[in-house]
Amino acid sequence: MVTEAVRKTHPLDPLSADEIVRASAIISEHLGSPESLRFLLLAALEPVKGAHDGPRCAEAVCIDIDSGLTTEVVVDLDAAAVRSAVERPDVQPPALFEEYERADAAIRADQGWRAAMRGRGLSEAQIDLSFIHLWPTGNFGSQWETDHRILKGIVYLRDEPDDNAYGRPVEGLIAVVDLSEQRVLEVIDEPSPAPAASSLRFDHDHGGPHREDLKSLDIVQPEGPSFTLEGHLLKWQKWQMRVSLHPREGLVLHKIGYEDDSRLRPICYRASLAEMVVPYGDASVGHYFKNAFDSGECGIGRLVNSLELGCDCLGEIAYLDGVVTDERGGARTIKNAICIHEEDAGLLWKHTYRYPDERGTQSWLRRSRRLVVSSIATVDNYDYGFYWYFYQDGSWEHEVKATGIVQTMAIDDDDPLATRNRIAPRLAGVHHQHFLSFRLDMEVDGPQNTVYEVDTVPLPLGPENPYHNTFTAQATPIRDESQSGREVNSSAARHWRISNDALENSIGEPPAYALTPGATISMMADERSMIAQRAAFARKQLWVTAYDASERYPGGDYPAQSDPGLGIPAWIAANRPLAQSDVVLWYTVGMNHIVRPEDWPVMPVQRAGFSMKPWGFFAHNPGLDVPMPDHCEHDMNQARH
Repeated sequence: MVTEAVRKTHPLDPLSADEIVRASAIISEHLGSPESLRFLLLAALEPVKGAHDGPRCAEAVCIDIDSGLTTEVVVDLDAAAVRSAVERPDVQPPALFEEYERADAAIRADQGWRAAMRGRGLSEAQIDLSFIHLWPTGNFGSQWETDHRILKGIVYLRDEPDDNAYGRPVEGLIAVVDLSEQRVLEVIDEPSPAPAASSLRFDHDHGGPHREDLKSLDIVQPEGPSFTLEGHLLKWQKWQMRVSLHPREGLVLHKIGYEDDSRLRPICYRASLAEMVVPYGDASVGHYFKNAFDSGECGIGRLVNSLELGCDCLGEIAYLDGVVTDERGGARTIKNAICIHEEDAGLLWKHTYRYPDERGTQSWLRRSRRLVVSSIATVDNYDYGFYWYFYQDGSWEHEVKATGIVQTMAIDDDDPLATRNRIAPRLAGVHHQHFLSFRLDMEVDGPQNTVYEVDTVPLPLGPENPYHNTFTAQATPIRDESQSGREVNSSAARHWRISNDALENSIGEPPAYALTPGATISMMADERSMIAQRAAFARKQLWVTAYDASERYPGGDYPAQSDPGLGIPAWIAANRPLAQSDVVLWYTVGMNHIVRPEDWPVMPVQRAGFSMKPWGFFAHNPGLDVPMPDHCEHDMNQARH
């Protein structure tokens, strides 16, 4: 039996490196310490909401890489014992880093694959130098998908080891590899256009000549930042929250609250990215299956970058490290996984008064400063930045920044380009979409909330609307889960108000926060498609469910090679009541990507997100007490001419 004294920590803190090592040792001993045991996930098991004490527990997803059998384990770290171990032969967990390496080796060793490469006129040296991009396969009902744990390997040519790997795709050649058996099941080789003649690199030596007229821009805070970070507890202005990294979800915020009149008022218990899916819109053999669930099939937290001052973050920075399992039960520390800093955000508020006499004008203004909590994850060819912004007026936002390298395909000069756009000679970028589902476990002034869908609508014509110009905000409560699954309606300025109807604010109305959509899109895949059924959460922008601690991932706990209908469709079938309940919002941010030449060879950042704004939560503008900016002569008791 593995035993060791447990260091007390906050119940919502992530596992430390020591806790990961101890938990994996306890699990390994319980399962008989097989050499083939690997750890896909090891994370703190969060306590029941509202509990203030209890044992420190960890949850793990383990796999036997020889048999492919998945086991879910819960460990009590205080007792140094396994609480439960459940075998899951019915699921496919994400592939291990080790399995990606083994799959690459299996493909390169396969004589059928090498013969197909030679059949394309490629030399052994070109074959050895090629890059193999391994993809989750989805589930289209084939024998390989139902009976095997697989990845598909797509091939790209390189002229040198550090070449742009996506510039020269070998179109129509795909290897299907079994991860447990470490062998190629099938080589798909269809007649296709030849690879492009050359790729376009974007590293420093190839991106020039560089601009020489850019002057220095320094962010200086000689007195240091205005926030404090004690462990994982972050305080800034009147905001307070706990910040951590989860191996699957990535950046997580707990217990977001705002201090108002010396009282910390709760707003959101937990906010995180719960799932991502990126459906591609091309039916050719090398692209139809590209529907990656980047969180559930890869693990965003495992893939976060170590951020660098002056590069990823600018200013007076505080960092939090991330600690994840190294798959054999050790701890892997990701330095500077989370960046925390302040930014100037333009105007907070301003008014200029023009006197009707010789006094001229008088201005009052405050500048806005915002707190930024961010992380960046690289999922193969794409990079995603996740930015939570908090403002001095009580509002907060999330912004996703997508960049990286687009998926490419080889094309002929006369390609019809219906589902892709040409980005370079004989090279196209495939149309695709990004959908990111954010889980917002709300608690606006307490755990009992009601969600209202609010539309701006014109009033009927008649005596009360004689000039045909009046309109109103129409609020409709989402009373049960049968009414869940709401869509953005920009023509009605639709937003959703999360209200605590049991309380009254200073004007006799319930305090609330409003979720306002940013730019977003609808899924283009037909509702009968496998991806629309497996990622049903992406078919609507907002879902509301009753809180259940086990309901964490809207596409299902194991989306790899999954069946349709998991996650949100299964949950809302219970049709639980939602009025004045403990509710969870699942908001889907969508990005449409019709690829353009300017996205090649590396795409500029594309942004999308949503905002949360107080609505009767405060008695007045909460930014009135923000001090006047230094060196500003406005707001003085003198007139301006």
